[in-house]
Amino acid sequence: MAPVPSGPIPPFVVGFILSLGVSLTARVLRWLTTDGAVAAVLVGTLVFASGGWARAGLLVLFFASSSVLTRWQAARKPHPEHAAGRSAAQVLANGAVATVLSAYGALHPAPWATVAFAGAIAASTADTWATEIGLLSKTPPRLITAGMRRRHATVSPGTSGGVTWLGAIAACTGSAVIAGMSTMWLGTPLAPVWAGGVFGMALDSLLGATVEGRSRWMTNDAVNLLATVGGATCAAWLTRW
Repeated sequence: MAPVPSGPIPPFVVGFILSLGVSLTARVLRWLTTDGAVAAVLVGTLVFASGGWARAGLLVLFFASSSVLTRWQAARKPHPEHAAGRSAAQVLANGAVATVLSAYGALHPAPWATVAFAGAIAASTADTWATEIGLLSKTPPRLITAGMRRRHATVSPGTSGGVTWLGAIAACTGSAVIAGMSTMWLGTPLAPVWAGGVFGMALDSLLGATVEGRSRWMTNDAVNLLATVGGATCAAWLTRW
């Protein structure tokens, strides 16, 4: 019998194996719930299969840094987000837009799709860093819609739409990290991706202060999803100028 010819392993298979390993590790560390791990395997596999190491690396950078910040000084956080691990809904809220853009870019190569992908990741990163670091602020958060001169505009830490200077600085830093790595790995312009991340974070806070909880479907996960859409759109639009 003739030997079966061997060839390179399909990217889909490689992506599945790597995503499974990362997700299982994250489950053991309680960074993900069981259904969150399943969703992470799906997202990671599709992103790697369609975008390779660079795009998958950007996704892992967001997830790893955000998970570490969630655990960092958790005892000091009055309402630590994702303390029990990210669920499937939370994984998809932060990763679905990037996954779709990665797949679209593989089928229809276009520079804007790559920039939009990075903008979506930057938005998720900026929002998560703002939340996790902002919870450690000694200054009470203020609603983003209140205006800085109004009195009695402070809210409890962890309230949707509440912002602090510490959180804002963290958001700008997180977005800059993603923008810088995206420039190195994907060749995207720095400023549009950074601006997309900051815009997505601001949009998340605005939606959290105005529409979150006003209807059954406008949950925190829905707001996060819309914020990544905003970050992706902003980054892609700015590349035109």
